Formats: sequence, C-alpha cells, structure tokens
Amino acid sequence: MWLSRCTSSQFKLSSEELVLNDEDLLTLILLRVPYRKLKTFKCVSKKWLCLITTPRFSRVRCNLLPPVRASGLFIQRPPIALFCQPCPNEVYFVPLDDPNTRNPYKTVAFANDPFDPERIRILGSCNGLLLCSTCLLAFRDVITTYVYNPSTNKLDILPKHPPANGVEYLSLAFDPLKSPHYKVIAYVTTSQADSIGDFHVYSSETGTWSLSVQSFYLALDMCLEPGVYWHGCIYWLGDLNIQPVLGSTASDGLYLNVDEGRLGTFPRPPINGKLTSRSSYFGESEDHLHFIGVCPNATSVSVYELKSDYSEWFIKYWIDLAPISKVFPEMTKHKACYVDGNTYAFAVLSLIRRENFQEDSFLVLEIPGKVIRYNLVDASFKAIWDFAVDFGVEKVDIWRFGRFKVWQYIEALSCV
Repeated sequence: MWLSRCTSSQFKLSSEELVLNDEDLLTLILLRVPYRKLKTFKCVSKKWLCLITTPRFSRVRCNLLPPVRASGLFIQRPPIALFCQPCPNEVYFVPLDDPNTRNPYKTVAFANDPFDPERIRILGSCNGLLLCSTCLLAFRDVITTYVYNPSTNKLDILPKHPPANGVEYLSLAFDPLKSPHYKVIAYVTTSQADSIGDFHVYSSETGTWSLSVQSFYLALDMCLEPGVYWHGCIYWLGDLNIQPVLGSTASDGLYLNVDEGRLGTFPRPPINGKLTSRSSYFGESEDHLHFIGVCPNATSVSVYELKSDYSEWFIKYWIDLAPISKVFPEMTKHKACYVDGNTYAFAVLSLIRRENFQEDSFLVLEIPGKVIRYNLVDASFKAIWDFAVDFGVEKVDIWRFGRFKVWQYIEALSCV
C-alpha cells in the first residue's frame, strides 16, 4: 500500500512537471484564466510573469474574446431640475434586445460612499465600464470618483487628483481587446481663468496619476465633456454653432492620444446652420465614430461617420422622420416639439452598429413618453421602452423629454 501511494505521488508530480515544462500547454491553460487570477499568477515565478506579459499572449487572448456588443442603455436625469430643485438620481435601464433583462446597475456597490450611495452620478462610460462620482455640486476636494463594472458589480475607488485649482473634466479610456486595464483622463485647471490647464492620466495598472500634457489653452468654444474613446484617443467636439473661421482650427474637434500624451485636431462635421440642443449625438460603436446634428424644422436625420484616417466626415445613414410621426403622433402633438423650433419632438439617445454580429444596425430615439428602435437597414421601427412604466405617469412633460444622459451597457471583461 505504501508503494502504491508512493508511485501515485511520483506519477502526479511528473504530470505537473510535464505541464509546467510545456510552454504551449501552459499558455493554453493560462489563456482561460480570468484576469483577476492572472494578476496573482504573475507572482508564481519569473517564467510565468514573462509568459503572461508577452505581446503574443495578449494578442492570442484578445482573439479569443468576443467583440463588444451593446445590449442596453443606462439613462439618468441631469443633476438639477427646473427651479433649481434637486432631482432623483435613479439609473434607468433600457434593454435593446431582451425586454425582460434586469437593470445590472446596483446602487449597493456604492454602499461605503461617505455621502448618499443612492445619489451617485454617472460621468461617462467606455466599453462596459462606468465612470461615476459622488453627487455634489461643490466641494470638489471631497468628491469620490469611481470606475464601476456593472457586469461584475465591482468598483475601484480612484485616488485623489494631483493638486490644482480644480478638476474640470473627466473621461474614461478602456479597450478590452488590448488590455484588461483602464485609464482615466482629467483636465485640471492651473489658472484662475480656467482656460489653461494640464491633462493628467490615471492608470489602473499602476494605480497612480501621471502628467500627460501641460499648460494647454482651452478655447472658449471647446467643451471637454463628454469625451468619446476611439482608436486609442479621447475625442471632443467644440461648439458647432460657432461658424468656423477660414484657415483657423479653433472650431475643429480636439483629441488626446492617451498612451502617447499627444494632442491633435480633427475636422468638424459639415453642419451648416444652428443646431438644436436636444437632438445632437456624438458617439462610437463597433469601431465607428458617429455624429448626428439636427437643425430646427428638420424633417430628417443625417448620420455622419468620420473616416478612419480622420480626413473627413461622410453621410452613412439618412432617416426620414415622417413615417415615425404617423405611427407615433405624440412627436408632433407634444409641446416640446416647438422648443428650439423643432418640427418633431425627438432626441437621439444612441446609435448601435451590429455588423460584427451579422445583424442590422439601429438608431435609438426618444420621443415623448417612449424609446424607439429604428432599423437603419430596412427602416422598420418599434417602441422598446415606455417612460410611464418607470415614472408612474401617463404623460411626460417638457422637462423630462430630451434631457437624459445616456450610456451604452456592454458586458465587460476588465480588472474591475
């Protein structure tokens, strides 16, 4: 019996050695280990650390990951309502495919927030991660900033920003096909005029802030909120209602290459005329950057896409609003359609591309009281969400219409 145990132990040991000495077999095993476990496995030995951190390992792992797919939208009201009364901070969830999908956003994740965990604000999103903060309108030095993964209900608390006059804007950069780690970009003012500041970048891999671009002059027509992550850069659009000056790039868009710490400009969308405040949209989907701008009295919507070489915008889709208004007459009967001179009461919530899944792409529109999914291939449409169900009201007033902040929900694999 002792001989039997000894032989079995020796055989098991030789099997372990066989696996550990076979680099290809060990790689196949480690490729199936969750990101959080990989972090621990890097400490096993120098050999494992070298294997896990090689570019080849990262490329193979990325190829095994499914493409990112937006399956829902988070929507939240702005922090201040009419008459300066604070409004609730509920995060509503609009499922794009399965209407029975539950809201993955959980306020209990913020249970240890020093203020009210029910009043967390979403500041931005990127490929499934949400950038959030304590809902305070002042006292910047005590605001807590989070990166939250609703897929895992986990969050990271970011360390305080570098000392300066104040953090004006925050953006999130995360590409799960390149790395499980994310970065947060902060524009920190260094002058009392708030027109000169530095860009700082926080890396979840190192857990520290670093200076990226120093003493940047922020033009008056440029707003660094919200930023859109695309091709390794954060993109911001200026005020398109300001007419461009011939030979000047002041009205062009601005981007920051996150890894290189380099600023650049890209052309503004070819919009002529004043834009309405509610119907504009700027976002990314399936590696495509889009812009939608609607002028007063418009009866159609043009979707612009930026070429991959950043040279120019072109019209990718065109939507006639008249057929939608016939099925949903509230688009013309609601009083909100006369604000900003709109012919139709609608707002663009999101644009979802689905070519990677061999499905039709679609546009998500808000009309008074409902959310519409418009198929960009066959021009069919249907209501997918009713505000009355969540708000408990039969009519949606002018304040509730067209005032939401919207972020895509994507199941994310990350270090969070």
